[in-house]
Amino acid sequence: MPEIVVVGGGIIGTACAFELADRGASVTLLEKDELAAGASGRNLGYLDTSKDPVLAPLARRSLERYSEISADPPTPFFLDDEPIGTLAVTIDEDEIADLRAWAASAEAVGVEVERVDERVRELEPELSPRVREAYLLHEGHRVDPLALTVCLGALARNAGATIRHHAPARRLVARGDRVTGVVTDDGVLGADSVVLAAGPWSPAVARPLGVSLPIASARGWLVHAAPERPLFRHWIQSGARRLLAGRDPMPASEPGSLRLSMREFGEAAEARDVSPMIQPAPDGSVLTGTSREPSFAADPYDLDVPRIVAVQASRLVPALAEATVLSTWSGIRPVSPDERPMLGWVREGLFVATGHGSEGVILGAGSAELAAALILGIDPPSDPAPFDPARFDREGAWSTTRSSG
Repeated sequence: MPEIVVVGGGIIGTACAFELADRGASVTLLEKDELAAGASGRNLGYLDTSKDPVLAPLARRSLERYSEISADPPTPFFLDDEPIGTLAVTIDEDEIADLRAWAASAEAVGVEVERVDERVRELEPELSPRVREAYLLHEGHRVDPLALTVCLGALARNAGATIRHHAPARRLVARGDRVTGVVTDDGVLGADSVVLAAGPWSPAVARPLGVSLPIASARGWLVHAAPERPLFRHWIQSGARRLLAGRDPMPASEPGSLRLSMREFGEAAEARDVSPMIQPAPDGSVLTGTSREPSFAADPYDLDVPRIVAVQASRLVPALAEATVLSTWSGIRPVSPDERPMLGWVREGLFVATGHGSEGVILGAGSAELAAALILGIDPPSDPAPFDPARFDREGAWSTTRSSG
């Protein structure tokens, strides 16, 4: 029975801990705060099919796995029984081409898409009359991401895993080229393998061993509001969510890159990408997002971006302008250069599971099943090659065969 330490108590870490423990491994999960304290508990909680064809199978499998778990969960979490549908619209002429590309990408991964320009106000009467074009995607389940993450932790514990809260991984321990454990405040915790699933903090944990993970940190903001009455039934999305066109690593100088030079950082040259997404919560309140900006601090320090989110959401649904703001919050997401996860060995004994960007919950369970198979040396449920961390290493220094634990 292998001894495995999982670093990180977000959706990826708890899902990996569960899948590994369920397959017989002896697992200890270390979380520096509480479960879902980061982006895993600070997101819209909407499960749709990734529009990247490489990621779509992981998204579909994740939804299946969450549905299986919801039948008899050790701790309760909300998950829609049926999809509520995504209404993708634009009120701006210059967004039409992106919107059409988004609809085409949805069709390409098997989502049923219907153009609904003529009846969009029939579907959602509160939408702005300025809507230029609209598509209904027949998919999308709401989930409580914090409760789901806690449930996965409970499942891991029920399968025999040990969950340690407020237990930061101070440093990785290595003997030669092999990682053999983790330094905690209580001493060294030995392991046959360490799974690094610490999201945007993963590079900082790996760096002292000379392992460089090309993960950028992107903050996303949400605004929670309470209208006087329920306003709509579908998830509403304006324009196109960021299309995953980055098949090759994105240079730092590219527009929209999350990597800034010292000069750019000093000049406050951050990119702020805001794309309105509006979700009707089961209790009648509304969650609005989302944004994406480089993040270099754990704590947010201004409310400029959530104010932009509120303005853009109100343009799309004018009745939201008078809704009472209940709260705002943000989470920091780990983004890889091609916006696909990193799932694989980077050194003997060290497996990384990070880089999911804004799709951590969407891809969580599918990623964990694939990771567990690779860690335990069993046949993977899908091709792991697109997620091999070595794809970013020009010299090919590490590969899934060379660095297996």
